[in-house]
Amino acid sequence: MAVLFALLSAVAFAVASVLQQRAARDVPEEHSMRPGLIWRLIRRPMWLAGTVADWIGFGFQALALGVGSLIVVQPLLCTGLLFALPVGAAWQGRRLARVDWISAIALSVGLGAFLVVGAPTHGKDFASTHAWVVTALVLGPVILGCVLAGMRTRNTARAVLLALATALLYSATAVLTKSAVTELGSGLDTFFTSWEPYAGVAAGAVALLLNQSAFQAGDLQASLPTLTAVEPIVGSVLGFLMLDELLTATGALEWTVVVVAALVIVVAVVALSVSAAGNEHADGRLSTDRD
Repeated sequence: MAVLFALLSAVAFAVASVLQQRAARDVPEEHSMRPGLIWRLIRRPMWLAGTVADWIGFGFQALALGVGSLIVVQPLLCTGLLFALPVGAAWQGRRLARVDWISAIALSVGLGAFLVVGAPTHGKDFASTHAWVVTALVLGPVILGCVLAGMRTRNTARAVLLALATALLYSATAVLTKSAVTELGSGLDTFFTSWEPYAGVAAGAVALLLNQSAFQAGDLQASLPTLTAVEPIVGSVLGFLMLDELLTATGALEWTVVVVAALVIVVAVVALSVSAAGNEHADGRLSTDRD
């Protein structure tokens, strides 16, 4: 069930990214990284549709994390690109390029090899206080540095930096979500008296603002590859370091397959993201020309 829920989540997130970026790119730059940005976006039907898709994706992700591990769920979120590309191609009345087919096949094979040969374990549902302190000390300065640097730059550089900060925050939020889902299963009293749900909401709210600012700052070509490549990698690493999730591959051959599969996944995700974002950019240009 974790695989099914993760795949459904990936589809919803892919739709959300495209719709939200289309709405955010028309907001004036001076509203970037300010709460007023969200207020302006709320009044745009396309952004609201993207937000609905985003919440649906988060719901499926929470269900997936409730029954599966981060090392399984987070990489599968990349498969949203496999659904976004053909839908986008049909929408724009074009055919998929050869590189899209090759990258899609490579991603599918890479994910299959990683999950089958790596055989990830479930691990724990809760991270220790020590693990959270170390994670905050490592990720906190990086996220803050990306945000501060993003405030001093514009266009593509800002989009990439804010997308990186967003991906890191969403990775940490995935750990909080897994714990919160477990607490919800123990009863509402446990859920509402635990700190993880509130921390998750706070982190998610900040990530939402950074995500929309990244979409607003530049074309999807700048933000989407960073978001789709970094979040699964960091999320999987956090599952390994914080929740004791492991890959159970044995022997040099199996570990070689796992490492190669992971590299193939990253390369394929970047290629598909760049292609999807490039097509979206071209479609946006065409729409502008027609107007």
